[in-house]
Amino acid sequence: MSLPLELVREIIHLLLFSAPPQSSTPEKPGYSTKPTWGTVNALSLTSQNYRALVLEAWFRTLFIESPEDLSFLRHSGWFPELRSKWTRHLHCVQPYNNILSFWNLSSFLRVSSIRLDWLSPNLFPFMTLPHADLDTLPFTHLSSMVEHFDLRGRIWPDPGVIQAIADTPGFGHLKTLKMVQDTVWCGLCNTCCLVQFKDRPTGVVYEGGLGLPIHYARILAPLEYLEEVVTIIPNHGLGFTTLGSTDPDSNTDTNPETSNTNLNPNSWSGECDTCMVMMYDDDAFREKWVARKRRVGLAGGNDDGQKDVRPPKLRRVEYRFTTVDNGEEEKRFEDYEDVDTSDRLATQWEGDATCLWPFDLENNTPFSQGIRHPGVVHQFIQQWEVN
Repeated sequence: MSLPLELVREIIHLLLFSAPPQSSTPEKPGYSTKPTWGTVNALSLTSQNYRALVLEAWFRTLFIESPEDLSFLRHSGWFPELRSKWTRHLHCVQPYNNILSFWNLSSFLRVSSIRLDWLSPNLFPFMTLPHADLDTLPFTHLSSMVEHFDLRGRIWPDPGVIQAIADTPGFGHLKTLKMVQDTVWCGLCNTCCLVQFKDRPTGVVYEGGLGLPIHYARILAPLEYLEEVVTIIPNHGLGFTTLGSTDPDSNTDTNPETSNTNLNPNSWSGECDTCMVMMYDDDAFREKWVARKRRVGLAGGNDDGQKDVRPPKLRRVEYRFTTVDNGEEEKRFEDYEDVDTSDRLATQWEGDATCLWPFDLENNTPFSQGIRHPGVVHQFIQQWEVN
C-alpha cells in the first residue's frame, strides 16, 4: 500500500529544505543554494507519480548560469511544466565576462522571486529598453509579477542601478528588495564608498519607512507595494567614525562584547567615513541633515526644490554589516581590472545541468559566440525513464 501523494509531497519538501546546500558558500554570488540531486534521487526512482512530485519540488528553485540554457530548455521541449508551473524562484548568474546577458523569461509564468548574481566587475546590471529611454535590469518578456528581488555581487550601487530596478517591467509589485554589495551609496558626496567604521556594529534596522538614502527613497517611491529593503555590506574597518560617535579622539568603548556598537543617533544611511569626519563636525549641518532624513516622506520641500518621497508601504529598512578577513580584503578589488577570458573554459549550469562552452583560444571568442555542446544532464534528470 503506497502513501498518499499529499504526504509524499510533504516528505519531499522536508528532504529538500532541510538538507544542506551543495555549496559551502551558498550566499556568495555564483553559488547555488540548492542541495545535491542525490538528496531526492532515490525517491524519484520509486514510481512515475513520485518522480513527478520530486521534479516539481526540485525545480521550484531553478539555478541557471546562462541565458543560452534558458533557450535550450525552451526549444528542447524538456519539462514544459518547469516554466509554466513549477519554477517560483529563479537564480540567475551573470557570467564573469564583458558581454551582458539578456534573460528571456517569457515562458516563466509563476516566478515571484528572482536572485541575480553579478560576477562581472566591468558591466552595469542594466540595459536600455528598445524604443524607450529607460534603463532596466536585463530581464525581458517577464510574464509574472515579481515580489522579491535579490541582487548581489560586484556592482556599484549608484542611483542608476536602483532606477533600473524600479523601471523593470514586471517589478511593479515588488515587496522586498535585498542587495549584497561591496560598497554603499553616500548621499553627501554622491559616490559609492566602502563602509569603514572603526568599531564593529552588526547592523541597523529602521521602521516606519525611514533609513534609505534620500536618492534611493525618491527613485523607489513609485513601487507602491515595496515593504522591505535589506542591504548587506562589509565593514572594512580602519575608519574614524562609528554609528554613535563622529569624534575620532573619543574614548568610546568599541569592544562589541561590552558596548552597544549599534547606537545610531545620526540615522546612518550610507554616509562615508570621510564625509562624516569632515561635515558632521559642523553641528548645525549635521542636525539639519539628520532632521531631513527623519522626515523623508512627510510634507515639505527641501533646499534642492524636490520633495523627499519614499515608497508608500515601506515599513522596514535594514543594514547588515559583515566582517572582511585579511585574505578577502586583499582580493576584493583586484578583480575590478579588465577581465581576461582568453585562457579560460567555462563550465556552465553546474546546478541543474552540465554543458561546456568552448573558446577559440587564439581568437579569444567570447561566451556568446561559443558553440553549445549539451553534456551529460545530471540533475535534469539522470534517469527520467522508470520501468
